[in-house]
Amino acid sequence: MLETVGAVDDFMRAVERVPGMEWLAEVEVEGIPPDDDFFATADDGETRLDKDLRGRVFLVFSDQDALKYMMSLWKTWQSGDKLPYRLGKWKWLFRQVRELRHWGIQDRLLETGIFDDWRQRVKHGQEVVQCEAIQFFRAAGQMSVRLADEFQDQDREAMSEEPPAGSPVVAMFDGLPLQAHRRLQGRLVVDDPDGFEADSPPLQRQHGTAMASLILHGDLAASEVPLARSLYVRPILRPHDWANAETMPEGTLVVDLIHRAVRRLFEGDGNEAPVAPHVAIVNLSIGIRDRPFDLSLSPLTRLLDWLAWRYKVLFVVSAGNHGNIDLSAVDRQLFGDSQEDVIRSVSADARHRRLLSPAEAVNALTVASVHEDASTEEPPPGWDDPFTAAGLPSPINAQGMGHRRGIKPDVLAAGGRVVVQQPKRGGAAFELYGGSLPPGQRVASPGANPGDRGAIKYSRGTSNATALVSRACGLLYDVLDELRAEPWGETIDAVPRAIWLKAIVAHGAEWGRAGAILTQVLKNKNNSRQFKEYVTRFLGYGVVNIDRVQECTAQRVTALGGGRLRQDQSHILRFPLPPSLQGKRGHRRLTITLAWLSPVNPRHQAWRRAALSFDPPQDPIKVRRQQADWRAVRRGTLQHEILEGQRAAVFVEGADLEIQVSCRAGAGSLEEEVPYALATTLEVAEELGIDIYDEVRGAVHAVPVRPDVDA
Repeated sequence: MLETVGAVDDFMRAVERVPGMEWLAEVEVEGIPPDDDFFATADDGETRLDKDLRGRVFLVFSDQDALKYMMSLWKTWQSGDKLPYRLGKWKWLFRQVRELRHWGIQDRLLETGIFDDWRQRVKHGQEVVQCEAIQFFRAAGQMSVRLADEFQDQDREAMSEEPPAGSPVVAMFDGLPLQAHRRLQGRLVVDDPDGFEADSPPLQRQHGTAMASLILHGDLAASEVPLARSLYVRPILRPHDWANAETMPEGTLVVDLIHRAVRRLFEGDGNEAPVAPHVAIVNLSIGIRDRPFDLSLSPLTRLLDWLAWRYKVLFVVSAGNHGNIDLSAVDRQLFGDSQEDVIRSVSADARHRRLLSPAEAVNALTVASVHEDASTEEPPPGWDDPFTAAGLPSPINAQGMGHRRGIKPDVLAAGGRVVVQQPKRGGAAFELYGGSLPPGQRVASPGANPGDRGAIKYSRGTSNATALVSRACGLLYDVLDELRAEPWGETIDAVPRAIWLKAIVAHGAEWGRAGAILTQVLKNKNNSRQFKEYVTRFLGYGVVNIDRVQECTAQRVTALGGGRLRQDQSHILRFPLPPSLQGKRGHRRLTITLAWLSPVNPRHQAWRRAALSFDPPQDPIKVRRQQADWRAVRRGTLQHEILEGQRAAVFVEGADLEIQVSCRAGAGSLEEEVPYALATTLEVAEELGIDIYDEVRGAVHAVPVRPDVDA
């Protein structure tokens, strides 16, 4: 392992001078203690031995003999002796290197954040760390959300007095909301078997109140209709004794608490009946900040994947948030534009902006944030919006990829605008605003006084985006009920609602303008061949838009199909082609989304037992794949493909688009039958002047046929 202090370009140039050496990858590190050889200097040239340094770790792969020889050369260089004949060029490399060593246990520990956590605990007299943290070398109490301490305004908007009807279908595991708030009163089903309420003062119930507000009402500044059903709430966080946060209680294993909470929904406790058996969606707007995804699935992730399959429930999980934007990796004199600086800096800092557990869950729908909200107010004095374009991913988002390079996050939703302050003199990072003033999403909040039932504040982050996706699922659940009365509506009952919702909410997702902007800023000759896969780290499948799937238009028609497959089986689903499209030249788009939940195999590295997929039909209507990489879309439990074209298509009247959904084993044997849902949308440009909706509706029979076709 080579550890260097200095610019990346300097090190790369040094590597190029050494025959047989090749630069492969880099990892940023912080907090390197200064020594006599590497140190910072003040503006007046004075040596600063009290200031930690930043650096990069470079991974070099070689055979064992070559590695031993390189270590011997390093020792020769350190001792001050002359390097062997013809090896003098190694001095260019060693001048950039602070340390060369084998990978050791200290490197593994530094990744966990456990030292920082121990220091904080010792400071507050809490030296004992629970067994869960020791087992995984992780900090305890790591599932938490920060609290803001400002209050902005009062909610005076008129509200619908119509009470919610029907059993809850969305559950929220979070902090305890302020049940008496005017936006929440009468709309929550709070289930608190562990007695969290006694340790949750009303003024500190911030995160749960905000998330419940977003699920039930959306961004209050947008004046949307409330969710028609109650929201089930199970508190799993409570205010921390000394940290300004709501956290998982000390002494509680997160996997145990989540397991008990989900089992209670569908099986009950002991002799008790299930408390909310109709729940299809569980909102988890929280993450383990000290457990970034690093190839191996976390214990909580493994639990969620198993629970999702066992109970056929969809976990909607936040990707996670990260802090200040480090600008040291970009040449600001070369670019100088805040939007471009931020995009490049966030991209360069990918190592430290990974998904936070359990966002990597294969069966979950993982959500990141779009830099958008409905507020119209100006930022606080001294703060600026870093983006000029709408629809860009939030600069605080955690980034993918997911397990085995699957697409994560899956989708994005509005999460509030994040404003910044320019770096102070000599600084190298934008400071991010974290208070309760606008801009951001307007949410319910505990007030400054105990009797305040109408306080609101502004909030932002992937937690918010996740809550809005759960809200969308709640709205679409009732749409599925309406579709049961349509022809072929019995197909709805053949597939669990969670799987339908996973497919439908993702079906309207697309990259939009953000894809073009990121391509312009980040694409280069080194990443061009893999750029589609690269950019999905930021965009996933794109920004959700349920309006596209809730209603059809004359130029846009959506059909649903679904069924159950066993290993090595296939279904063919047919989408009728509109006769009026034949021979017409003009823009058309075909969108196909396949969703399922997979059983898992904890003894197999591939983890996902069921691998379903389809090959989109392209030739019949002359379309080609766009946006997400066609290989990456097959690695999870959600395949979402967008195909577009302009050329005139020739087909016979009565022809169909045939979509074959196949099932194979992915991690060992697959003995279970796997339910799936498929959504297909065909749309044409309005300028073509053709009405495809009635033509397709009259002929649609998107139901599984020929189930005996081999995969």
